Amino acid sequence: MLKKAPCLFGSVIVLGLLLAAVGILLLIGIPIDGIVNRQVIGQDFLGYTRDENGTEVPNKMTESWLKPPYAMQLNIWMFNVTNVDGILKRHEKPNLQEIGPFVFDEVQEKVYHKFMENDTRVLYKNKKLYYFNKNASCATCHMDMKVTIPNIVFQKLVDAADITVFGVRIKFAIESVLKMVSEAPYITVKISEALFDGYEDPIIDIVCKNKILQFLCETNSLQRRVGFFYGQNGTTDGNWEVDTGVPSPFKIGHLYTWNNMTEMPEGTWDTQYARMINGTDGQLFSPMLKREERLTIFVPQICRSVQMEYSKDVSVQGVPSWRYVPPLDLYDPKRPENRAFCNKAGMPRFFDNTSVQIENCLPAGLIDLSRCQSGNPRVYLSNPHFYNSPMEVWHAVSGLSVPSPSNDLTFVDLEPTAGVPTQAKRIMQINVGMVKGSLSITENTTNVIVPVLWMNETAYFDQGTRDQLIGIFNAKHYSFIGGVTSLSLGLISWLAVFVVIIIYSQQTSEEEYSRLVLEEEEQPTESLETAPLE
Repeated sequence: MLKKAPCLFGSVIVLGLLLAAVGILLLIGIPIDGIVNRQVIGQDFLGYTRDENGTEVPNKMTESWLKPPYAMQLNIWMFNVTNVDGILKRHEKPNLQEIGPFVFDEVQEKVYHKFMENDTRVLYKNKKLYYFNKNASCATCHMDMKVTIPNIVFQKLVDAADITVFGVRIKFAIESVLKMVSEAPYITVKISEALFDGYEDPIIDIVCKNKILQFLCETNSLQRRVGFFYGQNGTTDGNWEVDTGVPSPFKIGHLYTWNNMTEMPEGTWDTQYARMINGTDGQLFSPMLKREERLTIFVPQICRSVQMEYSKDVSVQGVPSWRYVPPLDLYDPKRPENRAFCNKAGMPRFFDNTSVQIENCLPAGLIDLSRCQSGNPRVYLSNPHFYNSPMEVWHAVSGLSVPSPSNDLTFVDLEPTAGVPTQAKRIMQINVGMVKGSLSITENTTNVIVPVLWMNETAYFDQGTRDQLIGIFNAKHYSFIGGVTSLSLGLISWLAVFVVIIIYSQQTSEEEYSRLVLEEEEQPTESLETAPLE
């Protein structure tokens, strides 16, 4: 047995070495990552496959893309202006009452798609439908509820008051029209009208019948029907041309054109850089994400691309994900590249302090949508409760909640290996720039940015998508466990061999020592027995 010990020890050492090597490979993820990554890349494209009958059918990714199974909701909070008389007569700042949420279930589907360029690109239209969910809304919320909001049409008259026609300022014609209506700077409408249905302002009919003012209607300066989401329910958001991920999955979702354009019309923003249509469509993302790389997404509602940057690791229903958020300086006009989103033709001054509002720009955190919308209404976009804007903007009105990143920040969570969204929240606030102008009805007011509503559009992945992503996570997780186990067994094998060798060596040493002692003890006795007597 002892003769075989060296061979046994050698075998155990070799086995331990192999186990340790396998453990190290599993821990750094070389075998499993390679297999998982190849599977993800092999399936990460839009296109067709063949079923067992040989019939060409959309692959699983395309099926989910055509009709997303995600649970989607749109939550809207309205701001009701409670002190109109105080604003117009006593120099009060607008006081706002937040009402909501008004909850809408959202359904999306591709109502048209066409593969092109040898299936490397796809042209599609995405349709959105919103259904009011009374049970999920606040107890008192209903679509016939009335709310008082800034009057966009009135602001167009404020701008027109200084126009001269045939040598005469039309201010006097506008003043006469305002005497015929009960509401002007602010208007009370139903929630349904303020959102999707739209409302007809009584001023418009009077203006369009006035010989001096009718040119405002003829030039489409005044919108016949006003609603902040008017025409956006049951309609598409344009024609998208994106990459299918063939042949390169890392280009999936790359946006080539929107509405057949590679950049927005010249009047939209002040530079070609700002007008670029680039990035992705916001629905498809490249696999194998890298934390240091930003995501670029084109948003047609604001006529520009925006960037998202890695924020932190999160877990969404057990799926490890990376959270991406807009950079804090995304809407900061002090950055030179953001100046193009100002308006070199002029911007109303809402704050005299140039550290709050620089010339021809809005304060940080706000973006002017006037040139992006039909009729050029003075509508501004911001984070809810003016989060990430100067506090002077927040203090210009009363009744707003204190802004916080946990409630007021847009984000998207992505599983980094597949690039699949696990959760997304698009959070924004719509505001109207109220300008005093030269009309008598506003002589006691000041220029102010008044919030109208804020919204939280959410999307959560479905169980099927979660199961697929959990499979990816489990493969890597079990690889880690297997690596730890294998490395531990390898180290234990080595340790066992060394312990046995040490013990064996000690036993051998003790036996040898005992033998020598016995020999020494026996040797004098033999001498006495054999020595001759004197």
